Amino acid sequence: MKARILGFLSGLLLLASCGQEEAPRQYFFFNAHYFLYNTQLVYDTFGPQDSCRLAVGTAPLFYLFEHPVSEYKPVLEKHFALAEQYRIPLLVELDPISFMNDAPQLWNWFDPERPGYDPANRENVEWYDWGSEHAVRIGWLNWGRQIRLQPMINLFSPAYQEAVRERTDSMMTWTAAWYKSLPKKDKWLLGGVKITGELAFGINNWYYPDGNSYADRPVSEDPTSSIQLDVFPDRTVAQIGYAALTYMGRKTSGEVTAEDIFAIEKEYARFVADLVQGYGIPRERLFSHSGGRSDDLDAAIQPNTCPSWTFYWEEAVDPGKMEQIIDYLPTSDAPYWGCAEWNIGDASPELWEKSLENTFSIPRCRFATIFNYDSVFKPDSAGVLRPDPGAYEALRRRF
Repeated sequence: MKARILGFLSGLLLLASCGQEEAPRQYFFFNAHYFLYNTQLVYDTFGPQDSCRLAVGTAPLFYLFEHPVSEYKPVLEKHFALAEQYRIPLLVELDPISFMNDAPQLWNWFDPERPGYDPANRENVEWYDWGSEHAVRIGWLNWGRQIRLQPMINLFSPAYQEAVRERTDSMMTWTAAWYKSLPKKDKWLLGGVKITGELAFGINNWYYPDGNSYADRPVSEDPTSSIQLDVFPDRTVAQIGYAALTYMGRKTSGEVTAEDIFAIEKEYARFVADLVQGYGIPRERLFSHSGGRSDDLDAAIQPNTCPSWTFYWEEAVDPGKMEQIIDYLPTSDAPYWGCAEWNIGDASPELWEKSLENTFSIPRCRFATIFNYDSVFKPDSAGVLRPDPGAYEALRRRF
């Protein structure tokens, strides 16, 4: 109760520092998995965000193929209701690639004892050479630690793209219905919809040489060499992309090049960007996201969405010095851009202040999303979540 009262009082104090604008100019979002409802935590810490220049909000992340999409509807509706109740804006984040637990009917070509088995699913996953006889049955990812994944999906498989179309349609329909229901003065509560996860082919689901041989062996025997983002086209592991290149009609033989990888990313990002049109959510609230290096970053530049990119550690301290901003942002005619993943790590109050200033002073910057909310909110000795003092003060001064 004491923590709640202190949070409420701090929120009242912050109201006085908010301006009189109809909507915020910029947003700072706290990312979390879709099932974590952090709206009240943000409210107790920062107060309602009406008329703040920089509005602090939440960013629930939905992996479209992790669970049946029908399970996401009541979750989304609860996030919408909390946003309205507490006057805390929302960034809806969609990822149609990273986790495919709920779609074995697309990728299980190898195990007749598991759901979804069909040898024809070789066409729906990536290959490590030309031809579906080289289909992968396992993948890897490292977000702080290495984990196994389902096989990398063939991004241009008709069956997969139809599934993306169906699940994206559900999420966009529900989100658009809420957005349309908001009175004009409250439209700012939808800070945006990020329509892809960090798109970077061969980074967030890679394949080790002879990777299929590890599928039935203990995880402890997996290779651990990981990848190098800026080594093209194979990231220093086994080359994949043969299925995507075949199905997108780019090539069916020869050597895979860096330009081929960039083309996969660009065309897939365009496919998803086209899917989210026509729902009544304007371009200024639709964000494509790409990561990686060099022309990996170009995938986020689409004619009908806004671009967003990833910035970690030194990159987040001064994004204006990074190639995303220097080389790629000038090629976009979008009204805004965003920091789809942003984190400076443990930092002094001075570094927080400097990093926020460097980020939000770049023209057209609409938002930064910190990965994850627990990078700022830490439990005290009593288990109560408290904000990092430096982050709190730096954000408060930008209200």
